[in-house]
Amino acid sequence: MKTRFLLLFQILAVVCYGQANGKLQIHFMDVDQGDGALLISPGGETVLFDAGKDLKLRDCTKPLSYLDQLGIKQIDYVVVSHYHFDHIGCIPDVLRQAPLQHDALDRGDHYPGATYDTYVAAVGNHRKTANPGDTIQLDASTATPVVINVIALNGDGISTTNENDLSLTATITFGQFHSEIGGDLSGDNTANYQDIETTVAPQVGHVDVYKVHHHCSPHSTNEKWLHDTSPTVGIVSTGDANGYGHPSADCLDRLHQAGVQTYWTEHGHGAEPVPGLDEVGGNIVVQVDPGAPTFTVTTGGGHVRTFTIAGGTPVMPSAGGSPAPALSKYAWSTKSTKYHYANCDYVQNISPENLQQGSKPPKDKTLHTNCPLVRH
Repeated sequence: MKTRFLLLFQILAVVCYGQANGKLQIHFMDVDQGDGALLISPGGETVLFDAGKDLKLRDCTKPLSYLDQLGIKQIDYVVVSHYHFDHIGCIPDVLRQAPLQHDALDRGDHYPGATYDTYVAAVGNHRKTANPGDTIQLDASTATPVVINVIALNGDGISTTNENDLSLTATITFGQFHSEIGGDLSGDNTANYQDIETTVAPQVGHVDVYKVHHHCSPHSTNEKWLHDTSPTVGIVSTGDANGYGHPSADCLDRLHQAGVQTYWTEHGHGAEPVPGLDEVGGNIVVQVDPGAPTFTVTTGGGHVRTFTIAGGTPVMPSAGGSPAPALSKYAWSTKSTKYHYANCDYVQNISPENLQQGSKPPKDKTLHTNCPLVRH
């Protein structure tokens, strides 16, 4: 009888968690001009971070079909950044297809319009107002749990009524791997926006994968944010037909100067991708093995690259098939008070006898900002 019960449990586990592969998976879905990401823990628990409906097509076919081909039958948790249509518009459709099991965390309060009302009705009594410090722990009984931590929301103490500024910021931790998803968080002080990134950045710290705020608008991803979080990979969620000029040249230049490799869900309708620095890849999948020193990024076209965890640069395969040593991310002169990102044009002027490099910035020097990028 005990054997039959165990067999039944194993069958049920396969049915419920067939999408699990023993790795942390973060699927940054191509939802046109919007945001949507699905986390799958090594044990098969799922967290939906936003699920936007395209502003032009008003359609949820892309996220629904993508989740269906993954075999997703249920969503364990939902984490909502903010209440704009391109971030929550498809959540009701997703939850009809894959019912919600536990909490839907959002920033609380309310927002005018049918999109918000439909979202609230869809999550029902699962809705929970998040607070900084709230955590979701997945695979809790294992030696390698996945921890999602709410860092900030509602402007992080800065007075603002802009819905983008109010975005909830969450980090994902899996061993030494760190990622951040912060909706449309702003990093610029204008008539419409408040700089929230500068306050939140030191609370986030280093991340290996950064879901680029606000579809890489010129009002996101400021230099302080990039300095404090030092991302290795940036994911730009954008749509070909968008009327906002996303991704913007300003945002991309800051990412490039910081040595960030970017992946775009679509080409967008703004700046052109720079070969070797930006890749348009459709659905972008990040995967991490438990305890691994590296993570992989796979595009919808099947292109796979491996990156070192904790601020490394791409690990390029050697002729023998094993990874080559990671390249340095920072460079500086022993005679200078400044340090640079390794792809800064100024590095070429440093004499070999004075040149030092490393994966972490030197503590006794300050970052050279607005560094001109080396172009090949």
